[in-house]
Amino acid sequence: MSLIPQRLAALRAHMRARGLSHYFVPSADEHLNEYLPEWRKRREYLSGFTGSAGDLLLGQDDAWLFTDGRYHVQAGLELRGSGIQLSKVGVPGQKSLIQHVAGLRAPVLGFDPMLLSVGFAAALERALAAAGGRPAPVAPNLVDLVWSDRPAPPTSVLFEVPLRWSGRSAADKLADVRAALSGAGANALLVTKLDQLAWLLNLRSRDDVPFNPVFEGHGLVTTGAVHVFLHGGERRLPAAIPHVRCHEYGELLPFLGQLPAETRILLDPSGSTLGLKTALETNANVAVVLAPSPVEDAKARKNAAEREGMRVANRRASAVKAEALRWLEQEVAAGRTVTERAFQDEIERRYAAAREYWGLSFNTITATGPHGAIMHYKDADRTPLRRGELFIIDSGIQAAGGTTDDTRTVIIGEASAQQRRLYTRVLQCHIAAATLKFPAGTPGTAVDAVCRGPLWRDGLSYDHGTGHGVGAFLNVHEGPFALSESVRKPYAVHPLAEGMVTSIEPGYYKPGWGGIRIENLYLIVQDRTDESGVTWLRFESLTFIPFDERLIDRALLSEDERRWVDDYHARCRAELAEEAPEPAGARG
Repeated sequence: MSLIPQRLAALRAHMRARGLSHYFVPSADEHLNEYLPEWRKRREYLSGFTGSAGDLLLGQDDAWLFTDGRYHVQAGLELRGSGIQLSKVGVPGQKSLIQHVAGLRAPVLGFDPMLLSVGFAAALERALAAAGGRPAPVAPNLVDLVWSDRPAPPTSVLFEVPLRWSGRSAADKLADVRAALSGAGANALLVTKLDQLAWLLNLRSRDDVPFNPVFEGHGLVTTGAVHVFLHGGERRLPAAIPHVRCHEYGELLPFLGQLPAETRILLDPSGSTLGLKTALETNANVAVVLAPSPVEDAKARKNAAEREGMRVANRRASAVKAEALRWLEQEVAAGRTVTERAFQDEIERRYAAAREYWGLSFNTITATGPHGAIMHYKDADRTPLRRGELFIIDSGIQAAGGTTDDTRTVIIGEASAQQRRLYTRVLQCHIAAATLKFPAGTPGTAVDAVCRGPLWRDGLSYDHGTGHGVGAFLNVHEGPFALSESVRKPYAVHPLAEGMVTSIEPGYYKPGWGGIRIENLYLIVQDRTDESGVTWLRFESLTFIPFDERLIDRALLSEDERRWVDDYHARCRAELAEEAPEPAGARG
């Protein structure tokens, strides 16, 4: 029996006591994370929906979950029996959260201001004004009041990233940040995003956030010091770090209220919360400068050491997946049954044996047949891989100073003509993007449109972005850019630049039939500078896993596309020869 209706009823009692018609529970936490620490998963606790993106709006008599196309199928399954209605954002006739709020009648909308970005809070306020309603910031968070068995935050000791992986010392990075602040008319920076803080200080955690080696904390960079606010305070630091002063996590807001005169603090509207902005504005000594954080772009543009770490990690992960797929082919040929869970266990065992392995970078996805239509399927079980069905493997690791993420779709047995045609169309999408050369400053929206072209010509598409940024021994999803439609991800208009790492992952999905996805990671590198001084960029592959030739209809490929596939497979053989894993039996 689902506990969700009881939890919703308990929260509604707190809403009534505060005169609220509605209460908003976003997917994000106090650091605007996509991937959350266990103790910050408020929306999941209240709704039962486990996806990484989706916002919950609770009324006195109804409740709505708003999520994008990656999670429409999954959310429909997980919300059964909860009493929560699903709004499939992006589907014609289905509303976004903002559109839904604008259509309410004089709502009094409660929310925790520490969970809303400055930019989103402004959009929400406009929607409330259109509805004749008003915002009602609430503290403490109402979900925390009903979550009786909420876990405690981790307080383990952090570890330093070796210089051979980081490429630059924390002192050097801080010097660059301070120079950028001066140019922006500020003398302090508030760092809220966890990957920014981890990158800036060259520190990581083993247990704060599943799969992501970041740690929960805030940072305040001033001209003479860095103040860090951590659960557990100073005992979390591995050693004394020059000019770093450590405080308990809960001391942040009082500290901001006591900042001295002439403090001009830069606040990134997309990376800072309304609660922090409000706290700063109550201090008459402080002037808030709203501007993009200089850390975000610097982190995304990998230095030489980070690029090499990404190359090494992805080559090792490619070798493991290629070997695991060969093992699968042998098992099927021998007539032995392999299940989703068995393959997941096998590939994760092989990953763990890779040199300098740290951990997975996200939940491994092994989805066969109709499960492949669930883009972020995570319930691998004893479902057998059946002949004639497609099998999607989306997985990644943290290793050797890098982060990996790749997807292959293979056929179990013989492929049908329809499967080959659709797979080949998706492959053509991938090739269209991977071979693109473009001027520096091109937005991710342009690459997204180019990538979708081969499917669009058949009247088909996919309900997710084409690509996302990837950190270097950091989060598997990072900004400040994306390869996507701007209506889906507004930050996809951010210009692409040399040193960024992105996925390219077109797909095709049909409920009841299954799915296809082909994903590589690519490093954006300089191609040339033309006679007018314009720098042109291209994609350098970091992933080297052969495609399933049984699924490629070469008659549909152009000569250039066939040459690209052949050249890619030759490169795979060369790269994988350098990372030949030990025989499976030697791993123990």
